[in-house]
Amino acid sequence: MTHSTRNRFIASLAVALLLGAAAWNCARAGEKPRTRVLLIGVDAGEWDVLGPLLDAGRCPNFARMRDQGSAGKLRSLEPLTKSPIIWASIATGKVPRKHGILDFFVKQRAQERSRARAAKAPGEEESPATSNLWRARTIWQILGGLGRTVGVVGWWTTWPAQPVNGLLVSDYVQYDLGSWPRKDSRRTYPDSLDATVERLRRTPESVSWAEIFQFVPAIDTTNVTPKQEELVRNLKWVYAADMTFYRVAMELYRQRHPDFFTVYFRGVDEISHLYWDIDLPGYSNPPLTDAEMAWIRHLIPNYYVFTDRLLGNFLKEAGKDTDVIVCSDHGFMGGGKGVMAHKLDGMIFMMGPHVVKGGSISGATVLDIAPTILAIYGLPTARDMDGRPIPGGLDPGIVKRVERETRLETYETARAPGQSEEPLRSPVDEELRERLRSLGYIQ
Repeated sequence: MTHSTRNRFIASLAVALLLGAAAWNCARAGEKPRTRVLLIGVDAGEWDVLGPLLDAGRCPNFARMRDQGSAGKLRSLEPLTKSPIIWASIATGKVPRKHGILDFFVKQRAQERSRARAAKAPGEEESPATSNLWRARTIWQILGGLGRTVGVVGWWTTWPAQPVNGLLVSDYVQYDLGSWPRKDSRRTYPDSLDATVERLRRTPESVSWAEIFQFVPAIDTTNVTPKQEELVRNLKWVYAADMTFYRVAMELYRQRHPDFFTVYFRGVDEISHLYWDIDLPGYSNPPLTDAEMAWIRHLIPNYYVFTDRLLGNFLKEAGKDTDVIVCSDHGFMGGGKGVMAHKLDGMIFMMGPHVVKGGSISGATVLDIAPTILAIYGLPTARDMDGRPIPGGLDPGIVKRVERETRLETYETARAPGQSEEPLRSPVDEELRERLRSLGYIQ
């Protein structure tokens, strides 16, 4: 055993003993409930939209988290970057060069391109980034490795689904299920969850006008104009994807209630990219009429209200003994395509038994989420992490205890032998590519 391997083993053993001792003391006392954390990701959550809705009483669940817990701004990665990169930093507490997710797509190496040409496979020289490219352990892998049960639904760059101590539903379940082989799709772990996804998945075609009227004023559905159909076409696939993640996550959360659970919603970001600048000259051809603009004017804030309802259902299921964190990867300001429409400051809300009540969070970054979750479980921040537990959110006593523990070098383990560094192809690569084009991320 080498010196570095021995140090890593000792550090891992120390963490395992620390967690085991905490659990043993809790069991002896017979008083404290088991620590549970629920992390909800809301892509591109923006205070300039949410703030007025809170003032108007239209988002009572976000308001409850602010009033009974802590809330504030969450600084994104600089310079402005793309969602998969940021969500990987949120999950690991590490900067991109350490976690390995560097873009939506990865340029194929010459060997892979040669194989594709030999097989006469259609496609591009770049493939979507896939889960085998991660170079750092996620918060759910760390906790799972220490015996905590975990559940993950919809997180960026989780296909193919990797084994966890619990369940994982990858981000690819939102795409066309008809494209996949009947076996070994690796959309979920374990594979048996595929049946649950197929039963609960929503498609754009299944979205009714009654559901659309959550976001735009009701109209005579027997006399819908082609322009009105066009204006809500993208809304249907955004809503269907969020409802798929919601329905799957809620059923699994109710059934399993793992120690750590996370669900990610992409809809706010997509709705913002699609509709924020729709009134700008040249955005729509022909330009929208005043009546058409009036019809969709409140679509974005109404989508926040819808997201608040989803949050409320999770808060009810989580209960008072669960620490809940809701965060975004960045804010949104429009005025450009792709990341140029993003704002550096997103939002964070925290509520639960380990959280300051009525706290104000400032100076926190996306790198701080994973260390904060570890601290809730009484675990230290590893020295190779780039974030730290969030003061102003977590109970000060927890922050002080964790800050004193600085000996743990890493939570990492050796890379699995033969693990590929090439992105893996999936049957829905082109559908993913088309969605990103529609949002302005790629040409």
